[in-house]
Amino acid sequence: MNAKPFKTAYELADMIVERASILHGPWPAGMTLFIFDDAYGWSASINRPVSELDDFYRSRTLDLIATLRSRYDLRSPRLSSADDLF
Repeated sequence: MNAKPFKTAYELADMIVERASILHGPWPAGMTLFIFDDAYGWSASINRPVSELDDFYRSRTLDLIATLRSRYDLRSPRLSSADDLF
C-alpha cells in the first residue's frame, strides 16, 4: 500500500522553490526547474549553473528534491490500458 501523498508537478515545483528559497536565499534568476514522471515515480531537472553560487544552490536543491521524492508521489494523468478501450 502506498502511503505517500500525491502532489501535482506544479505543487512539487512550488514546494521546492519555496523550501530552497528559505534554506538558501532567493531562487537564482534564470534557473529553471522541470518536474516529470519517470519509471520510478517522478524526478526533477534543473538547468546547468552559470556560476559557482548557482552550482551550490543547484546542488543543495537537488538534495532537497531527493528528500521530497521519498515523501511524495506525482499525481499525473495516466493513459488508459488497452483493456479499458474495449
